[in-house]
Amino acid sequence: MQQMDFEEKITNFMTITGCQDYQKAQSYIQMAQNNLDNAIQLYFDFEGVQSQGTQQKPQQDQLQQRSTTQETSQGIVQNFNQSNRRQPQDIALIEKYRIYHEEKRAKEGIINKTFQIGASLVSYFFKNAPNYGSEFLKYLQQHQIQTQIQFQSGNFQDKLKKANEETRPLLVYLHNHQSLLILQKMSDCKPFVTNLNKNYLILGLLNSPQVIEKLPNKPEPPTILIYKLDIVDEVVLMDQISLSIDTNFEETAQKIKTIRAAFNKEYIYIENLKKEVNSPNQPNLNYYYNSQHSFHHVQQQQQTQTQGQVQKQKEDQRERDLLIQQQKEAYRFAEQQAILKKQRDEEQRLQEQAKQFEEQQKEEQRLLKKAQLLSNLPEEPANTQGISILFRFVNATRTRRFNFSDKIQVLFDFVESQEDDCFNDPHAKIDLIQNFPRLSLKDKTEFPISEVFVDSEMEQLIVDEQE
Repeated sequence: MQQMDFEEKITNFMTITGCQDYQKAQSYIQMAQNNLDNAIQLYFDFEGVQSQGTQQKPQQDQLQQRSTTQETSQGIVQNFNQSNRRQPQDIALIEKYRIYHEEKRAKEGIINKTFQIGASLVSYFFKNAPNYGSEFLKYLQQHQIQTQIQFQSGNFQDKLKKANEETRPLLVYLHNHQSLLILQKMSDCKPFVTNLNKNYLILGLLNSPQVIEKLPNKPEPPTILIYKLDIVDEVVLMDQISLSIDTNFEETAQKIKTIRAAFNKEYIYIENLKKEVNSPNQPNLNYYYNSQHSFHHVQQQQQTQTQGQVQKQKEDQRERDLLIQQQKEAYRFAEQQAILKKQRDEEQRLQEQAKQFEEQQKEEQRLLKKAQLLSNLPEEPANTQGISILFRFVNATRTRRFNFSDKIQVLFDFVESQEDDCFNDPHAKIDLIQNFPRLSLKDKTEFPISEVFVDSEMEQLIVDEQE
C-alpha cells in the first residue's frame, strides 16, 4: 500500500467519524488491518457513535493535528497519566493475569510441553468427544436443509480455541428435532445470517443428554449460546438467547452485533492489560497506542493465516460437498432398496392371496363334495331289514342302517359326509376298521356289504384318520 493511500484513509476516517486525533485514527486503521470500513466500525463500537457535523474540522486543523505526532514521549506520558489512571478492577485483573501467566510458565517448564491457549481450562468440554459439529452437518443433509449459515465441523473445545485465535466469539446453536421451522426462519433472515457469518465462529449441536451434560449451563433448545475466553483463558458465557417460532431474527441480528462490539471493546482492554504484564519495561504511553501494539500480533496472525483460512474454507466446502454427495447416493440407494422391498412385498402378497384363494376353492369343493355324498346316499332300510352299523369317530358316534346290497363305498361316503366336528382333521384320509376280527375296509370298497359282513345284522366300525 502506498503512503498516499494510507494518508487518504486516515483523512476519510477522521472526516466520517469526527475523530480529531490523527494518531488515534492511525491506530484504529492499523488495528483494522488497513480496512477503512472495519476501522470505522471498530471506532464506533469502542467510542460510541458521535455526530459528524459537530466534529468535522477544516483541512488546516487536520494538518495541525498531524504535527502533534512529533510531541515528545514525556508529554504523552504526562497526558496519559492525567487522563487514563488505572481503576481498582484493572489492577485486580492485571494481578490475576500475572499469577496465571507465572503459573503457566512454571508448568510449561516442569512438563517441558507447550499447551495451546485455554487447553488446560476447557479440556473438560467434550474431551475425546465425537465430532458433534459434523453430526449436525449430517443432520442438515439428511433433512435436506439449505442454509447460508457457515456451521463448522468439529467439537466445542477445538472451535473455542480457533475462535480465540481468530479474535472472534464462538456462537453455539443448540438444536432439537422439533425446531426445524425455527431453524428455517433463522436461515431465511439475511441480516441475521450476514451478521453471524461476519462476526462469529459458528458451531451447530444437536440436543442430546451427552451434549447437555458437557455444557456448564443447561439451556432448553433451541437456543443460541455465545462463548469467549477471558483474561486467564477460562470459558465465559457472554449471552444466551432462547429461540421460538415468534423470535424476531432481525432484532436478534442487532443484538448479536452489539455483543460482538462489546467483545471487540473488551478484547482491546484485555490485550492492553496483558501487555503490562508481558512487557513491563515498555512505557504504557496511551491506551490507544497500546491497543495498536496489542493488536499487532493479531494482525500478523491474520495476515499469515489468511491463506490457510481460505484453504480451510475450501476444504470445509469440499467436505460439505462430499457429504452432500454421499447423502444423495445413500438416499438413492435407500430409495432403490425401498422400491425392491415394495416389489417383493407385493409379490409375496399376491402369492399369499393366490394361495389363500386356492385353499378357499379347495375348501369349497370339499364342502360341496360332502353335501353331494350326503344327498347321494341310498335310502336307509326299515329297522327289520338290512344291517345296522355303529361308527366310532374321534369325537362322536353315528349309527345308520344300510342295505346288504350296498357297497362298502357307501359306508365311506356316509362317514365323509358327516360334520367336521366329528374329526380331529376333517381333511385327513380315513379307513374303516372292524375291531374283531380286525379288518380294514379301504381295499374292499367295491364289495357288497353282504359279502364282507356275512349273516350279520349289526356291526361296529372304527373311523381311523390316516396321517
